[in-house]
Amino acid sequence: MDTSPVSDAECEALFACLEGAAHAGLAVSGGADSVALMELASRWRAQSGAEVPRLSVLSVDHGLREGSDKEAAWVAERAGALGLASVILRWEPGPKKNRIQADARQARYDLMADYAYAHGLDALVTAHHLDDQAETLLMRLGRGSGLDGLTAIPEKGCWAGLPVLRPFLDVPKARLKATLDALGKEWLEDPSNEDARFERVRLRRVLEELETLGLGAPELARSARRLRRARNALDRITGEFLRDHGQYDPAGFCRIETRALRDAPEEIGLRAMARMISAVGGRNSMPQLGKLEDLFKALNSNTETSLTLGGCQMIPGKEEILVLREPGRSGLGDITLNPGECRLWDNRYRVRLARDSGAPVQVRALGQRGYGELRARLGQAVSLPERAADGLVSFWREGSLVAVPPLGFHRGSGASADLVNPDLL
Repeated sequence: MDTSPVSDAECEALFACLEGAAHAGLAVSGGADSVALMELASRWRAQSGAEVPRLSVLSVDHGLREGSDKEAAWVAERAGALGLASVILRWEPGPKKNRIQADARQARYDLMADYAYAHGLDALVTAHHLDDQAETLLMRLGRGSGLDGLTAIPEKGCWAGLPVLRPFLDVPKARLKATLDALGKEWLEDPSNEDARFERVRLRRVLEELETLGLGAPELARSARRLRRARNALDRITGEFLRDHGQYDPAGFCRIETRALRDAPEEIGLRAMARMISAVGGRNSMPQLGKLEDLFKALNSNTETSLTLGGCQMIPGKEEILVLREPGRSGLGDITLNPGECRLWDNRYRVRLARDSGAPVQVRALGQRGYGELRARLGQAVSLPERAADGLVSFWREGSLVAVPPLGFHRGSGASADLVNPDLL
């Protein structure tokens, strides 16, 4: 495996993915790979002239161990030395201890996406590398993943509508460390990287043994790239199927023709349902394949019972199936929006309040009471499927409903709301 430092010439190709971006965020934890991202991106920007995006470093104080605040401060100091703006985002992990790594990952991306929308960033760049790709493929194999899972990590992804770019996916971690060594730069070591309680750590050790059999990270990553071609073809067919037989309503729910779903090839039907559930549920990953297969089987069995998966409620009907946002026990959460602010609500809506609005508003789900109030105010019927109001974005000021943009109700509030993934279907 190549262990040479990344050259300046290579940087030009690696960061070509940022072409067209005006302001990108670099996700930096302090580990070798993310510090290499910060160093190389800074050098690339300095050498490329004016036609490059602004760069801001985003670090998250996850609060999972003592000293996490100092690690985030170290990243901010390092960014400042490179002349880069930086921000520390903080997460309160709470008492839950199972699935802590998955929860922390979700929280990190949620925090960074919310910051991006609030501050005008149009892309997020992460330091995932070739070794991450191989480890992810092995993890997915162990779980019996289908095609999507085995394609591992895409070069370009999306989180709540925010493009996520990964320029290092073909670069071994050894090269990133060699780059820092050549530059005389330090990095932080995460103790959890040696904790065998975590699956990725165990697989990393197995991967070292597999390399002796010719099944190392480059070979696994190459398989993931080739599988991605097949996935991309199926995704295109799924998109065409949904354009013909489905609808993503601005009110945040989906419809799909019952007969069309039943007659579709199983793989296309599964993908169509997964895409709708991801869009409506505000999730940034597809449902587990086994659960999705069970759901698909039930929907095709002429059941009249509503079903749930991925933060959604599926309501079967003779002509169409509705996919609605399910609030869950804790609801969808409220946020306060100040004049001039743009935020992310429920990972589905980009919400804004005009600068001249005068006073803040609260953003929350409309709910049945709010829907009843809206219908009374408008003095006319408002067409909305039953329970869809439970997941519909609305704006309130001092306890009074002032806007439900997807239903055309604004009342001069200066509030707006747009789906972050309007073209997902």
